Amino acid sequence: MRKQTLKAFGMSHDPFSKEFADDEVWLPPSKKGVVETILTTLSARQHILITGDPGAGKTVVLRAVRHALPKTRFRLTYCHNATLGCRDFYRQLCLAIGLSPKATAAAVFFALTEYVEELAADKQVHPAFVMDEAHLMKDEM
Repeated sequence: MRKQTLKAFGMSHDPFSKEFADDEVWLPPSKKGVVETILTTLSARQHILITGDPGAGKTVVLRAVRHALPKTRFRLTYCHNATLGCRDFYRQLCLAIGLSPKATAAAVFFALTEYVEELAADKQVHPAFVMDEAHLMKDEM
């Protein structure tokens, strides 16, 4: 939105932008129970899959979960680019968790496996992987 339009309506930023911090997410009351269920599931070290129609609020829920997860107990990796091939996907995952992406698919997969096993051995920090827009993933993924 143009600055003049924002000013005319007494706004400081575009109200329809997706560029805002997770702690600024407005979570409707209908989604609070979903967030609690996800947090409980992750605390129990279980897996969860969230599906829904476009516009149902999945991304808002995931952002609320990301904000609510205790950083001392969870190592959250959030990926939003689901259109990559296998090797590029694993390389992106390496970058997201702070590992140096390797040249070969086998080396990338090995580095990720070591990382997850190291966290599992710690028993204090649980890795949580969030893939937003997973319906866009290629069949081989």
